[in-house]
Amino acid sequence: MTTVINTYIETPEPTREVVSLNLDDGDTYKSRKFKTIEAASISLNDDSDAAHNVTFTGDTATVNIAGASGANCTLTLYGNQR
Repeated sequence: MTTVINTYIETPEPTREVVSLNLDDGDTYKSRKFKTIEAASISLNDDSDAAHNVTFTGDTATVNIAGASGANCTLTLYGNQR
């Protein structure tokens, strides 16, 4: 599945980007704001006990959610602006 952006949340902080997404295990998101992601977190918006994490390199974050298909999540990225 292609990552579906539900909401791109504009934040006044120059070092934070927040996006609400629907995605599958292993989907990626390329930052609109950062050249280099320095930290990331993922929260599941649905009532789920699925194991989840996010890894990142450069400006791309990869979300891992065990057994997920179309999971509704909030991804928060921290980094350096472009």
